Amino acid sequence: MALYYIIFVTSYLLCFVDFAKSKTDKLLVYLPYCVFITLIVAFRPVAIDNDSVAYQEMFVSYSTSTFDQIIAGGYGYVEQGYVFLNKIVFLLGGNFRVFLILIAFGTALFNYTFIFKYCGYIFISLLFYISFFYLYRDFTQIRYGLSAAICMWSLHYFFQKKYLYGLIISLVAVSFHSAAIIVPVAVVVVRFFRNHIWYILMPIPCFFIGKLLTLKLIFSFFGYGSDHMDIYLEDESLGSASISLIGYCICLLYFFLIKFRGALLDNSSILIKTGDFYYKLVSIAVAMNFLFINISIFQRFSFILFQCTAILLSVSISLMAFRIKERYIFVIFYFLIATFLLFYGIRMINEDLVRPYTLFFL
Repeated sequence: MALYYIIFVTSYLLCFVDFAKSKTDKLLVYLPYCVFITLIVAFRPVAIDNDSVAYQEMFVSYSTSTFDQIIAGGYGYVEQGYVFLNKIVFLLGGNFRVFLILIAFGTALFNYTFIFKYCGYIFISLLFYISFFYLYRDFTQIRYGLSAAICMWSLHYFFQKKYLYGLIISLVAVSFHSAAIIVPVAVVVVRFFRNHIWYILMPIPCFFIGKLLTLKLIFSFFGYGSDHMDIYLEDESLGSASISLIGYCICLLYFFLIKFRGALLDNSSILIKTGDFYYKLVSIAVAMNFLFINISIFQRFSFILFQCTAILLSVSISLMAFRIKERYIFVIFYFLIATFLLFYGIRMINEDLVRPYTLFFL
């Protein structure tokens, strides 16, 4: 497991580069490191994670499917965008390894370019992503991971009020995983409910309702739909309350930074507008995760919005840098947050999630 520890610790140490003056200097460090961690994902052995064997079997199955069968769908077929990608790679002469490389670099391209372009504190945002999603999504849930990465760009275009682009990109994301449908729904909520207080209060009743809500209860009202849904009853497990608490704390931090002596801030600035938009999305993610805390299958929806914490955290740190006059105090706060992210990421290193990764020098 040494490689995983090296990646997490290196991601933490690279946070010092966030204090470099030049963004070009940051890119010279950021780009090769992102390529390195993407190569690790792309060339991982099959079966090192929980899902790659199943994805390999799907690749073999979809490669022999006709286009009519793919369009018709049915049992054994997932979202058509993902199935078509399998088929196209096979028709072009690629094998499952080529497919894994394509997915890994596609996901990385969407994720890491977004972080570099739109997060002011690039490396702590990267550390957040590595700690929460690198092992969980990039290694294991590759279909969901690619869809979620595309969603970040869809949300960005919605934020810029380029609604057609946002909608088209969200449809592309849905073609890889249906959980991406949460994107336009969340954007509608954000546009209609603008008050910051509402987003601080919303998760509280969701927490208490979520204690009572179970998948069996939902099925008792709406029916099972199909025999396949029995799988989810068997798989029902407690959702991750820690994710919700972390997201809620960051929302509280942002809320405090803009409301306490808020007259000092320019509310029309792009920084505040960006923070407001992603603050609301993270709050929705927290509320959803609390609401469905006993139903792990619904976390796929909330985690797509929770990834927006990467940019909300960067905005919050930028506001801290503006509000805290003593530089050393700001640096202490910065590394307290980074240290917590490192601690959380290291806790994700578990053989139940990923098996040891062997390189020639480890």
